[in-house]
Amino acid sequence: MWRLEWFMPTGVWHADMANPGSLVVGRLLSIRSLHPEALQSTLRTSFNPVRGMEFRMIEDDRLFLKFCHPLDRQRIIANCPWAFDKSLLVLAPVESSDNPALIDLNHCEFHIHIHGLPVGKMTKEVATWIGDKLGKTVDVDTYQNGIVWGSSVRIRASLDVTKPFWRALKIHTILGDEQLVTFTYERLPNFCYLCGSLGHISRSCDLQFKDDVVEPGSNSPFGGWLRAPPPSTARRRNTQSWYLASSQTKRPSFHSQHSPTPRPTADTYRRGPGIFEIFHTSPDPHAPATSSPHSPTILHHSLIPMI
Repeated sequence: MWRLEWFMPTGVWHADMANPGSLVVGRLLSIRSLHPEALQSTLRTSFNPVRGMEFRMIEDDRLFLKFCHPLDRQRIIANCPWAFDKSLLVLAPVESSDNPALIDLNHCEFHIHIHGLPVGKMTKEVATWIGDKLGKTVDVDTYQNGIVWGSSVRIRASLDVTKPFWRALKIHTILGDEQLVTFTYERLPNFCYLCGSLGHISRSCDLQFKDDVVEPGSNSPFGGWLRAPPPSTARRRNTQSWYLASSQTKRPSFHSQHSPTPRPTADTYRRGPGIFEIFHTSPDPHAPATSSPHSPTILHHSLIPMI
């Protein structure tokens, strides 16, 4: 098989489009049919770009956005997650050398609240360590003096949206201690209360056809209690438009797919999907019990789902 090869003039190849730093590619996680006109109208209202934007579908589930100013793109990416029709819209910046069809759109940043940590363990190092088990820690919310404390620790982490949400994590330290921490997530779009995954809700989940399935309700493994309220205004990040004269960015509202369910007690976290254990598994039983400041006294660990 033969192919044609030509040398392109340098001036032609390096003639990039104007404002290459203002491009975004996105994917909507939904099993329902996508209506491009409705999506475009909603995004223009929700994003409220100061200098405008262009919209185009490049595949059945992928969209391409070009903002007229790179600061609009910067604000939109920083304020993820976004949603359309209560379904998660995953966004990623596109650079001039990228192929939009090949960019990974399986990760999205969420603000996560970590509950159950002792006061002495509410440190940036411990919060970062836990966030890296959920996905990849991006930031830890601290006060002006760098202290992390309160009823929960708030972090921002990049999560794999193809996997179920984590409900809890049981940590076993080399000292023999056990600590159960639970998680809630800010601005969650619709997700399945049976499997904990995004992209569909309970009535569309394959698990509903299993004989031992638990009907959505008070005994569901997942529920609306995974949603965390936004932080107080004093600690909230500056999410206003970069152009001070513009109106405040509008956000889509998220509503529970079922009637509100009570948050489970600690006993219900013993087993089930979305719950993991981390054990100390040192390959050398005679190794000294040293620890790193970035790890809560755990030398080596294995991640085991409690199912």
